[in-house]
Amino acid sequence: MGRRFNPDSRLQFCQAHAPVYPKMRLLLLALALGTVTNLPLKAVGSGALAPVAVRADVPEVVYEGRTLATADGTVRMGFPGIVIHLRFKGESLGIRFKAAKAEEYVDLSVDGAESHWVELAEGVADYPLVTNGGGTEHTVEITRRTESWQGECDVLGVTLGPGDTLLAPAPLPARKMMYIGDSITCGECAAAQEGDPPKGNRLSSPRQSYGKILARRFNAQCHLVSYGGRGLIRDWQGITATVNAPQFYGLALPDDPNATWDPRGYVPDAIGICIGQNDFSQGIPDQVQFVAAYVQFVRRILGDYPNVHIVLITSPILNDWPDQVPARTVQYRYLQQVVSGVGSARVTAFEASHQPGRPGNGHPTGPQHLAMANELEPVFRQALGW
Repeated sequence: MGRRFNPDSRLQFCQAHAPVYPKMRLLLLALALGTVTNLPLKAVGSGALAPVAVRADVPEVVYEGRTLATADGTVRMGFPGIVIHLRFKGESLGIRFKAAKAEEYVDLSVDGAESHWVELAEGVADYPLVTNGGGTEHTVEITRRTESWQGECDVLGVTLGPGDTLLAPAPLPARKMMYIGDSITCGECAAAQEGDPPKGNRLSSPRQSYGKILARRFNAQCHLVSYGGRGLIRDWQGITATVNAPQFYGLALPDDPNATWDPRGYVPDAIGICIGQNDFSQGIPDQVQFVAAYVQFVRRILGDYPNVHIVLITSPILNDWPDQVPARTVQYRYLQQVVSGVGSARVTAFEASHQPGRPGNGHPTGPQHLAMANELEPVFRQALGW
């Protein structure tokens, strides 16, 4: 039987030394699993890699999240929080990624063990997931941590040992949720711990975001359709002529205008929309323009999913600071006007509590995402009867 992660001396060594040698994290992770050493961290070149045993787009490789499959079998990932579900029987399992940039990250969990982050090398590389598997069955979950603007990532295929078999994973939950938003929904800073710098790609953790927490509580699938720095009508810099929520909502890859997403590919029971923080970052947006654009956006979503329940959520970063315009109250008033303008009992507005973030970064931390999930859980339960 392949070994699971456990708090023994090898894992403690990994946790202690991986931050010092980030490029060695995958090797140290393998040591914690009790696997063989000499594992390739980065491909020298495509000619140095053995052919993949299984294409990335086969039915046995299950993706939970928006992806785009290409004719050559590559599966492209842009949004954060995409989960790759794998199950195999045999000795060894690996995966081949092509990371567009340095400092891209995934979470890896084997046989239900605690997830640990893995830094991807820029370019094409093979990543061992299980070795010394003992010829038995193993399950693997890989969660994309990185946002699109930090670099897209392609799945090129799955590698297996001689005689090993890729099996179909267990069916995903029947319930389906979607969360549309900005960096808050992406989980920026959700993995930050005491002593970490204020910002950094590694600190993002969609798995620890309020949306993913709620999906686990409801035993539901979850798609994060979110992009840091973007808004409803303008981004954090006040730019309107860019890919904001009404634009990236219709895409499988938020930075590729040709990567159209077919809404029939995933029909959610509930959608949470937490957009608007960046619209308010340059001051209070025009009420008429903001509300009209939001009403149009929600009606479009209801056109795609007539039976969905939608919760419009104020930004947890906004607050009613003394001697300033009460931004949180204003945003909530705007959302109430959106609900009235849409005129559907399936759409509600929710005023989220302010979350202070941490010094140098106002994004909610992991515990603050948990607090958001605790606030939102009864709202979704009442709407859905779950």
